[in-house]
Amino acid sequence: MPDYRNEFIKEVEQILITFINNPVMAGIISDKITIALNDYELTERCTEIVLFDSLNDKLIKRYCACLAVDGKSEKTIYQYRRSILRLSDFLGKPFPEMNTYDIRFYLASEKERGISERSLENTRANLSAFFQWLTVDEIIEKNPMMKIKPIKYVDEIREAFSDVEIDKLRSGCKDDKERALIEFLLSTGVRVDELCKMDVTDVDMINMTVHVKHGKGGKERITYITAVAVERLKKYLHSRKEQDSEFLFCNKNHERIKSGGVRFILNRIASRAGVTNVHPHRFRRTFATGLAKRGMDIREIQKLLGHSNINTTLEYVCTDNDGVKASYRKYIA
Repeated sequence: MPDYRNEFIKEVEQILITFINNPVMAGIISDKITIALNDYELTERCTEIVLFDSLNDKLIKRYCACLAVDGKSEKTIYQYRRSILRLSDFLGKPFPEMNTYDIRFYLASEKERGISERSLENTRANLSAFFQWLTVDEIIEKNPMMKIKPIKYVDEIREAFSDVEIDKLRSGCKDDKERALIEFLLSTGVRVDELCKMDVTDVDMINMTVHVKHGKGGKERITYITAVAVERLKKYLHSRKEQDSEFLFCNKNHERIKSGGVRFILNRIASRAGVTNVHPHRFRRTFATGLAKRGMDIREIQKLLGHSNINTTLEYVCTDNDGVKASYRKYIA
C-alpha cells in the first residue's frame, strides 16, 4: 500500500507557504507534522459512486413534508431543501454516515467559496434543524451538528426609506399600477408573498382594512390601508384591462402577479428615481419604522406585521440619532 503521508505533507507545505510566505517557518511546521504523523497511517479516500441518492432523497422528501405539516411556507421549505441538497451533493454520502468533521469541512469550503458569514449561519441553522429531526425520529443515533456552534456575523444596518427617497419613488412611477403598488406596500406593511396572493375582495376600501389570508406560517391577520393608497388602488383597478380579474395585482399576461414580477417593477421604478437598494422588504421596514416614530406601541406594530416574536419586530424598527435625542429631551425634562 502506498504511503500517502509524504503527499499530504507536501500539500500542507504548499498551503503554509501561500499563507505565511516564509519557507523556513513552513519547513519547521512541516517537520513537526511529519513527527506527529509517524504514529498514523493515511489512506486515499474512495471516490467510487455509491448508491446513496435514493436514501437521501427519501429523507429530504420526508423532512420537507413534515415542514409543510408544521405550516412552513413554500419559500422556507425551499431554503431548507436547498441547504440540505448542497450538503448531500458536496459530501456524496448518506446522511446517517455524515459526522461532525464532514459538516465542518463543508461549511469551511462554503466560506472559502466566498459565501457571507450571515448566509453561512443560515445554512448551519438549516442543517442543524434537519439533523435534529433525524435524531428525534431515530434515523441517526448522534446529532453531528451538536458540536458546531453558531457562526457569528456583523449584522448590516438595514435602513428604512427616507422621506426624500419615498418622494423620489413616487415621482419615478409612470402608470397607475406602479403608483398603486408603491402606496400599497408603504401603507400596509405586507410581505411580498402576501401581496401576490391577495384578491380584490381582500381589501375593504370603505373601512380601509386589508385581510391577509395567506400570512407566514398560514396565519391570518388584519392590517390597514391609507386613504391615499385606496384612491391609487381604485384608479389602477378601474384603468387596468383585467376588469373581471379577482387578483389584486396582475402581470402583463393577466395572471396573478408573482414576487419576481413585483421586484421587477420596483427595480424599474428605482432606476428612474435614482434610489438604490429598493426591494419589497424595505417597504415593510419603512412601514414599521414610520409607525414607531409616530408613537405606536411596539406590540401593536407586531400585530400589524404578523410577527410571532416581538424581538423580530424590534429588528424592523430603525431608530436614528435625531429620534433618540428628541425622545431623551421629551422624557428627561
